[in-house]
Amino acid sequence: MISIIVTCYNEADIIGEFIPALKKEISQIGEEFELIFVDNKSNDNTLKIIKENISTFNNYKIISLSNYFGKESGILAGLDNSEGDAIIIMDPDLEDPPELIKEFVSKWKEGYDVVYATRNTVKLPFYKNILKAIFYKVFKIFSNQEFNIPSNTGDYRIIDKKIKNILTTMRERIRFLRGLISYIGFKQTGIFFDRPTRRKGKSKSSLNWLIKYGMDSLLSSTGGPVSLITRIGIFSLISISLLTIFIIINKLFFNPVLGFSFTTLLILFLFSFNILLIGVVGEYVTRIYDEVKTRPNYIVEDIIKKKN
Repeated sequence: MISIIVTCYNEADIIGEFIPALKKEISQIGEEFELIFVDNKSNDNTLKIIKENISTFNNYKIISLSNYFGKESGILAGLDNSEGDAIIIMDPDLEDPPELIKEFVSKWKEGYDVVYATRNTVKLPFYKNILKAIFYKVFKIFSNQEFNIPSNTGDYRIIDKKIKNILTTMRERIRFLRGLISYIGFKQTGIFFDRPTRRKGKSKSSLNWLIKYGMDSLLSSTGGPVSLITRIGIFSLISISLLTIFIIINKLFFNPVLGFSFTTLLILFLFSFNILLIGVVGEYVTRIYDEVKTRPNYIVEDIIKKKN
């Protein structure tokens, strides 16, 4: 059996088209499927439309969360409740085309533990392309090869049950699924596709969300930024020490006077560096604080099940 996890938040505009499209594809594959819809406390008719359209399936679960806990926690809720030998994770916006499921299953049967979808083309606003390119470059540098996340991939993928079992033991609250799966390893490959444009509704990936998600993903996965700040601090200390020696020698033997502008710039540099250091350390402390509270990743309000 193969489980399909679909996380939803305010998808009323498209979910009614997604479910029939999904059913059309999986009915042609000849496998038993378990559908798991996780509603992240949508405030539109998403949950109602799911219930109206899913009744023709033989095996499904509708998990309603008590509040909005974020996409990553929604995926974890689906993983915790999945029973399949393999699990497909996808979005309902039809930018993750259901037509790839057959190829996912085929690659999984070949022996791959993770098969991810890689976009040939990414039609995004210019600023999103820039931010994503910067994030993956910085992530690769800071992770020191511990993570090898392919470019132009999202969460759309199939994972073997053994990957799922490992993922569900990782209960950190600030989660980055792509990073965790990369960290776990095993046999992985990708399939390429042309990503269709979103037909209806609005993307949830606003600029503020992208920045926060990027920071959470980076800081929850690596201590690289603190190491970088430490190295900059050591370099600055050595540079300032050498500059001090240079100033003393010049003062004793040549008696020049360094200008006010130079002194001001030096003070501003040191002040800015200290603010940056405090900010980076503060971000890590905030995340540690979130983790040690040991609150649940999500809270389930209701589960509707059907299994024939």
